[in-house]
Amino acid sequence: MPSLATRHLAPTTLARRVRYGLRLAGVWIGQPRVRTHGWARFGPGARFTVRPPGLVEIGTRCEFDRGLTIECEGRLSIGADTFFGHHCTLAAKQCVRIGRDCLVAEMVSIRDYDHRFTDLTVPVRLQGLVTAPVLIGNNVWLGSKVSVLRGVRIGDNAIIGAGAVVTHDIPANAIAAGVPARVLRYRVAGKG
Repeated sequence: MPSLATRHLAPTTLARRVRYGLRLAGVWIGQPRVRTHGWARFGPGARFTVRPPGLVEIGTRCEFDRGLTIECEGRLSIGADTFFGHHCTLAAKQCVRIGRDCLVAEMVSIRDYDHRFTDLTVPVRLQGLVTAPVLIGNNVWLGSKVSVLRGVRIGDNAIIGAGAVVTHDIPANAIAAGVPARVLRYRVAGKG
């Protein structure tokens, strides 16, 4: 006979709660190519598409709000204590590395690939892809709706303003914004 705590739960509700509990414990059911090192919290609607040889590694105490989308055929690694707002997209064909203690606001897109478009006689969708690693340092804050494109390196302690499109490297301690993103100033210790 089921316990009093589970007797009134529908079987699907009970299964959902068990899966959620296992996610908190660092186990992702049905995704053997997703590894968490310690616990991680995934909000509802998280979608993982990880094709071999892809591998996703998530540091301990990472939190993902609702609607996360991860597409991985390469390597995606996220450092410990990183937070993602709702409806973020992380796509790695080659390599995306995000450091620890990062703050990624809602609807941010980070991709390490782009479409080729040089041949006017062939539709863009048929021309293939170009990839380059994306490396994001520690303690980086990406504002709402930021897009980080292929081949970009963002240094430690950088801040990227809302709506920016990052098309080239941003140095450590920089505050950048715009389309394309450009450095506005640098962070100084003790000044906000």
